[in-house]
Amino acid sequence: MLVSGSVSQHILPRIHQMSQLTVVFILCENKSKYESLEKTWRKVRGIFTDIIILCKSLQQVVYQYEEDSIGISLFSPNDISDKSLDQLDQSFMYTQLIKEILLELEYNNQSVYDLVTYCRDRYSNNPKELENIQQFQQGYSDKSPIWWYTCDSFIYHMLNWALREQEFDVIIRMAFFICDLHRHIEQVHSEQFNEYQKEFIVYRGQGMTPEQFEKLKKSKGGLISFNNFLSTSKDNKIALQFAERAL
Repeated sequence: MLVSGSVSQHILPRIHQMSQLTVVFILCENKSKYESLEKTWRKVRGIFTDIIILCKSLQQVVYQYEEDSIGISLFSPNDISDKSLDQLDQSFMYTQLIKEILLELEYNNQSVYDLVTYCRDRYSNNPKELENIQQFQQGYSDKSPIWWYTCDSFIYHMLNWALREQEFDVIIRMAFFICDLHRHIEQVHSEQFNEYQKEFIVYRGQGMTPEQFEKLKKSKGGLISFNNFLSTSKDNKIALQFAERAL
């Protein structure tokens, strides 16, 4: 939520405990006048006098929301022992089936063109993304799939959204990219495995609801499945920074 400084003092006590509210930005002319609100109200993410700086902070919050909104399927050891695998959560099994099908299909340049055409219509009012789409069409083969995925553009946001919400129409349109990304990750994994000759730990900072965290603890020794590709780091301090942003 974005509110003015004068309004924030009256509205925060009334809405701060609402579960639908996650972040509050305050825009004002005199920052020092409202700095105490940031200490009093946990959800106040920042107090700004510059709308451009505020917009950049808002983009970071949206990015963090997408990182924390990853679909997770959790199954405790009892869930697995009491059921056969084909009787587990239907959405989990459906996702696995779709994945296997996508990886078996063959794709060509028409697949890239079809996705670009769809994205131009989807982002018709976003000049920055239209420029990214043009670059994607002209130079897709010049960069690796991991490069395109980690680039801050429509590919990352749209793919994560489609996988999280199980928007299969969009998933099918992006199938060639999912396949290329999957195979590139397999290739990098094989190269790293041969280089290090032993396992190594990677870290990820992930926001979770209390309910999700409790279910995760109860699923120790069970099965966990993510519906998205996950970005990780070998540096636990970097992962910790992402986790702290979700607090």
